[in-house]
Amino acid sequence: MRASVMRRLVTVAMLLPSAALAKEATLGGSVRLRALHAFDSGENPSVTFGFLDTDARATALTEAGLELRLDATFLWDVDRANERRYGVTESFDQVRQLYARQPLMDGQLLLTGGRQLLWDAGNAWIDGVTAELRFANDDAGVGVFGGLAPDPYDAALDVGAQSTGLYGTYTADALDAALAYAATLRDGALDRHYLYQRTHYRLAPGLYLADYLVVDLATSAEVTTLLASLDYTPVPAVNLTLNLSRYSIEQYRDAQVYHNVVDAQQALVLGDEVADLVYNRARMSASLRFWDHLYHYQSIEAKHRSQDDREAYTYTIGLRDDDIGGTDLRADLSLQLHNGYQSDSELVSLDVGRDFGALLSLDLRTTWFNGRTVGRATERGRLFDEAQEIWLFGGGVVWRPARHHQVDATYDGVYEAELQDLRNQESLFIHTVMGRYVYSF
Repeated sequence: MRASVMRRLVTVAMLLPSAALAKEATLGGSVRLRALHAFDSGENPSVTFGFLDTDARATALTEAGLELRLDATFLWDVDRANERRYGVTESFDQVRQLYARQPLMDGQLLLTGGRQLLWDAGNAWIDGVTAELRFANDDAGVGVFGGLAPDPYDAALDVGAQSTGLYGTYTADALDAALAYAATLRDGALDRHYLYQRTHYRLAPGLYLADYLVVDLATSAEVTTLLASLDYTPVPAVNLTLNLSRYSIEQYRDAQVYHNVVDAQQALVLGDEVADLVYNRARMSASLRFWDHLYHYQSIEAKHRSQDDREAYTYTIGLRDDDIGGTDLRADLSLQLHNGYQSDSELVSLDVGRDFGALLSLDLRTTWFNGRTVGRATERGRLFDEAQEIWLFGGGVVWRPARHHQVDATYDGVYEAELQDLRNQESLFIHTVMGRYVYSF
């Protein structure tokens, strides 16, 4: 995989200089270098990661309008440690998108070849070709695609899996919508196929409806993903929102494709395999603005888990001020009460920050969490009795010395206490430091 990735990057690097001769050529995007180092007060080994993130798009490289896109992450695991915080880690290269696009017929037909993540087809992921035909001043379009289906775990080429499908899009003043069908074949047999639909619609001034829907069809028609929201702003100072969501296991005919591996402790409670896991959630939230800079917000959320027919509830209340006393200091204080599937918890958080002109920003944050399992009087409750108190605190600085450059550094500390499920260990103090450089072009 690494050799393949490097060959692709070399190809892009060779194309860009030659294509730069086009008068209208433009290059946009960003390159981000990150480094993370974490250690703790225990005997666990430290971990150090290095990241290179790239998201670049070159347009109008030739007189015919050739476009190139690269979206990738490269992670270097310096320590290769296996420890409590991160478990087993490794270096990896992940190329999410790497394609060339050529417009034809005065831009009405778009031909794209390479690795693509197709948002209009429910995030179908292919190493292949897409053809999209645009209509009516780009207000509508239809597309077809086909190619290999990359391995979802390590992003490697998988010659044994193919994906194909078609989609349509429509955009108007009040409506943005897409509809698609996609299918995946594995070893020559139909493995997964689904319908996808998304909509963002302005019902009236200040009233918006949006949804993201995936219906799997491999074994039976079932909604495996639903994200829906109704957002209403009757006056500029008031916002009301209703969110609904549903997550279920994607349907594959080949059970080996979906590796449903549960934690060893979860297996004792839920069984070795989670065969029917569905989460349904509803959340209502409201916010009220005072004096253009003070916001009060509340939300209540209810969730249901099909595996054991349990319910969970979360209530959040908070106050945010974007300009305390005219000092440009912003603060956000919130309280969250959570009645979980098998645990209760409280969480209090405070974020404080300030911008010093356009060049420098500072922020400080702290969070207190306290939680404990419920049903401790039962035999299972005594076996899995866990109590945890956690303090999180940290801060960061962002420096923007020039238009295209940004440097930031953050520190996060975590103090874990009363870990009754780890009776042979003491409280743990974890430190994480991260630095990042961003070049935007």
